[in-house]
Amino acid sequence: MNRSAVWHGGLALGIALLVACSSEPSQRVLRVWHFWSEPAQERAFRAIIAEFERQHRDVRVELVPLQWSDGKAKLQIALASSNPPDVVQVGAEWIAEFAPALLPLDRKFDGLLDSAFASIGIRADDSVRRAVPWTVNARVLFVHQSLGIDSTASWEELVARIGGFHAPPERVGLGLCTSDPHNVLKRVLPWIWAAGGHLLSTAPLSASADSTLDGALEHVRELIPFAVVEQSRHLDARLRRGQIGAVLSGVWMLADSAVCRAYRVLPVIPHCSGSRGESILSGDCFAIARRAANQHDARAFLAYVADWDHAARFCQAVPDAGFPAFRPPSKQALDSLLVRAPQWRPAYAQTRNARLLPPVPWFLDAEQIVEAQLAEFLYGRQNPQETRALLRRQLAKLEGARAVAAHQESITPYQSARAAVGR
Repeated sequence: MNRSAVWHGGLALGIALLVACSSEPSQRVLRVWHFWSEPAQERAFRAIIAEFERQHRDVRVELVPLQWSDGKAKLQIALASSNPPDVVQVGAEWIAEFAPALLPLDRKFDGLLDSAFASIGIRADDSVRRAVPWTVNARVLFVHQSLGIDSTASWEELVARIGGFHAPPERVGLGLCTSDPHNVLKRVLPWIWAAGGHLLSTAPLSASADSTLDGALEHVRELIPFAVVEQSRHLDARLRRGQIGAVLSGVWMLADSAVCRAYRVLPVIPHCSGSRGESILSGDCFAIARRAANQHDARAFLAYVADWDHAARFCQAVPDAGFPAFRPPSKQALDSLLVRAPQWRPAYAQTRNARLLPPVPWFLDAEQIVEAQLAEFLYGRQNPQETRALLRRQLAKLEGARAVAAHQESITPYQSARAAVGR
């Protein structure tokens, strides 16, 4: 074969390949920013993404994993830019803050959600859905089997049993949290609610620091002599060793067989008369950026993931994700998720009984105030009345600062009020 024939043959092959490639439909890129960045989480999430791509062959999903340490700040910057990601994962507590940058969604999702979780993702001031909750979770109450109490126990019985278990340094009766941002609230505030306090249950937040808080903190003070006050990781380490009588912790602890042998989970927290024994409801949601370049495929993605089976499969693979936010299609579907250990069923009941915190845009600033004052109380540096007075005054100051800031044209929805409050 001469050189000319080879050259012409190669040219023909190249042209054929170009024609073949050009005949394939080009893929649209869908950019998704998410916080499922730990290896097991990302593997499980990528499996769901792969299924979506198989069903939508003209779409290629570009995943950007975020870290909890700085991911929220990155989202704030990205959503305020002219080129934001199309789909973002946001915490249930962030909806009010991010709402101006999120696309309003069809209320058709409401019918897919469990009624206990349907309010997550809806902006309170205009009743517009800005995000779809995918998974939900709460800190649930683990009690040592030797305490012999269940959810019918009274507050007084709880205090007595915790006191009987307390034998430091080998055993401590109760675990309370401090010096651990976001976790102080989740592991302490439910005890205040169980004791009859209204703190952070209504807006304005300053009004929730009312007279009920005095009595609630007095009840909580009954527990402090039998409590250890530590960061979450130390409390969970005690839980794994069976050295703590009662503690609020995450459902990820149910993946530990030693914990399941030594502890039961209660569907409600033992509480004073008139209270409900609620924990704090949290959740991870998906939303579409208002300025998203690919809104069409972003809507298709939300419609795809808004499904019990997808969320349940993810929760099976990632225990710390919690539970699907959707109505189970059948009793069998729910049972298959909760059969992993006997404690999963009361943990699910506790999550459905949990309370969503008021969705105000400056909640994270308020959280810092509350956690700082609760730490002072837990360490005995101020009494219940002083704690309530300081909380009411500082929360009112924050609310006033944010009200002024909201009328200033230069402020964005993501700026903090810390400078205005002067903390």
